[in-house]
Amino acid sequence: MSTVVVTGVSGALGRRVAALLAARPDVERVIGVDVADPEAVDPKVTYLRADLSSHSCAGDGSGRLGSELAGADGIVHLAWARADSLDEPSDPEAVGRANLRTLAAVLRVAEQVRPRSLVHLSSATVYGAWADNKIPLTEDAGLRPNPEFAFAVSKAEAERVLAEWAGDHPGVHVAVLRPAPTVGPGQAPIHQALGITRSPRSGDGSRPVQYLHVEDLARAVVLAWEAGLKGAYNVAPDTGIREDDARALAGGVAKITLPSRAAASVSALGWRLWRAGVPVEARAYATHPWVIAGDRLKAAGWRPEYTSEEALVATDARVHWDDLPPGRRQNYNMAVLLIAATGVVAGVSAGVAALRSLRRRRSQG
Repeated sequence: MSTVVVTGVSGALGRRVAALLAARPDVERVIGVDVADPEAVDPKVTYLRADLSSHSCAGDGSGRLGSELAGADGIVHLAWARADSLDEPSDPEAVGRANLRTLAAVLRVAEQVRPRSLVHLSSATVYGAWADNKIPLTEDAGLRPNPEFAFAVSKAEAERVLAEWAGDHPGVHVAVLRPAPTVGPGQAPIHQALGITRSPRSGDGSRPVQYLHVEDLARAVVLAWEAGLKGAYNVAPDTGIREDDARALAGGVAKITLPSRAAASVSALGWRLWRAGVPVEARAYATHPWVIAGDRLKAAGWRPEYTSEEALVATDARVHWDDLPPGRRQNYNMAVLLIAATGVVAGVSAGVAALRSLRRRRSQG
């Protein structure tokens, strides 16, 4: 009988992973670690509230935590703070440093607990979005995250740290999962941004894009623990679909085509106002290809239930463009036209005002 520790257990993915583990007859106990309280309590899951990124965990705190987690033979590390909260925006580089402190605390705990396996959630963004990327990218491709995107840079640095640790601890099966943009209820805004279906298009629409259902990712995480996988594994159901096809399925603002500069401005404004566009620092990921091949994980036994198209459709609970009242569509059109017509501050300010007006109306209606 196994005891498995899951960090970030209160998140959309963490809840699913804990539920899958708790449902297994060979798992006796799941210990969920998070800074937030869980939404629901499973009798097989013990919740431990702890901030692994805190400086207290950087010292003796991780030692005390190791005592509380003694006996665990598996650690699933999903916790990863993001700088994309609408209410509490943070410095991406500071958040990245906090995430690396969290990883360091987890690895110190692992040295005390000595689990059979350790699963770490990374991201396909570590490959970077570049015009010369191979299609699709395999696990053999080098990691070259776009330097302006702190999320991807810190994910790549975490992989470097973990690789060194794994080399020093050959007895632990260390698996690193690199998922494609993940969609599903409760997913963080950054995944919506990387999925580009909430921002206008610019340029060629033939670029391939991918979508991974959060439930398929949860199954991948559990498989990595169960099979004691070692090394890096891409997590993607297929090699993607055309960007134009994805935008047609998503509808709304995704179907709008603008000149490159105007599209970037609209996306940046939408991101700042309600996390509905693409942040400036991640613009390359909405422009260049970075689709991945999931063959290695499938060979290990992973069977996704959703294709990219099915994942996008199944999790699309947004109001579509055609469903919006005419007044709201007109307000957004005005903002888009103002930004597209001018590249100066006056046009941007007018666009902000129009988008804020639309946001207020949505909250009232």
